[in-house]
Amino acid sequence: MPILHPAFTILFVMLILFSFQEVYSNEDKKSSFPIWVIAIVMIVLAGLRGNVGADYPIYRSFYNLYFPTLDYSDVVDKMLMRKSDLDIEWMYVLLNKFVFAFGGPFQSFTFVSACLTLGFKLWTFKKDSAYPVFSALLLFIPGYFIADSGHMRQALGMAVCILSYQFIKERKLFWYLLCIYIAYGFHKSASIFLPAYWLVLIPLNANRIFYAIVACVILSPFQIYNLFAGFLGSLNLQEVSNGYNGYIGYEDKASSFMDGTVILYSFLLIMYDKAASQRVWYYEYIRNIMVVGVCLYFIFRDNPVFSTRLVGVYIGFGSLLIPNIIYGMEKISTKRFWHFFFVAFMIFYYFVFASFQGLAGRFTPDTYMNFLWSY
Repeated sequence: MPILHPAFTILFVMLILFSFQEVYSNEDKKSSFPIWVIAIVMIVLAGLRGNVGADYPIYRSFYNLYFPTLDYSDVVDKMLMRKSDLDIEWMYVLLNKFVFAFGGPFQSFTFVSACLTLGFKLWTFKKDSAYPVFSALLLFIPGYFIADSGHMRQALGMAVCILSYQFIKERKLFWYLLCIYIAYGFHKSASIFLPAYWLVLIPLNANRIFYAIVACVILSPFQIYNLFAGFLGSLNLQEVSNGYNGYIGYEDKASSFMDGTVILYSFLLIMYDKAASQRVWYYEYIRNIMVVGVCLYFIFRDNPVFSTRLVGVYIGFGSLLIPNIIYGMEKISTKRFWHFFFVAFMIFYYFVFASFQGLAGRFTPDTYMNFLWSY
């Protein structure tokens, strides 16, 4: 039976145990200690990895050979959206050049990247999830491996979008737009999150959510996204190397699995909308973001790249949505049932991911390397 490296397996077990402690505890105020322990471990395993992740070799080559040759004027032109020969997002180049200027090897950059992507996400979980470690567990597979330990440009862009949720809540438009601009500077696909600031204000209830999702399911076979082919093509969703193709197979094989996951999200959004809205602060904002993600997923379903990577920033809020829905449930027995269900689901997902992607991504016991112990 395929498994991931023992370090990941131990981390996975820690996430499960701490999540049980959160859900089964009677205290409303949770200790910060577990989530920060988890944060340190996740950052070390992703940030100090060696030759792990589909795009690692090409990113390393760019860091050592290409980015140092670029002039800052080219970066500024790209930043100001002037004509530029630079074909990679300016913020990603700037971060690479900044770390390189201190003389650090490539693992210094992967560590900084992991600190930012995981730091922003886990800090948001700490502030906005009723069960932060449970949120981290839901993030773990596959997002932690495919994004935070793989496609670093998009992971950085998505992390800044998740961070921008604080300014959505506080209705601080300038700071929100600044976050989206920075996220766009890491990966163009972040631009799809721009409307979220206003979408969270749309009044929804269970019936409206149901009809919106059904409408998008009906529209799915018609591939209406082709009407926006020019704009979508400009987002450059393919990564900088053919390493991304290592994940395409996984995404194709897992499409039915993803369908089931999104249908499950839809069920919970509809069934428990009223209870969660009454008991969880700002639940409506997270709910609306997720409803948009579910709808976009079905619209883009026939395209495995669009339905996973373009919609990812919206669907990524599922790690906030599920714990908050469970927290909002009135009966303790119902809370514990759904928590146990998702723990079992993640255990199943662990073996699915290990089978389809563990070796290709180099996350297995024989292939994973970390600079703490492998060099």
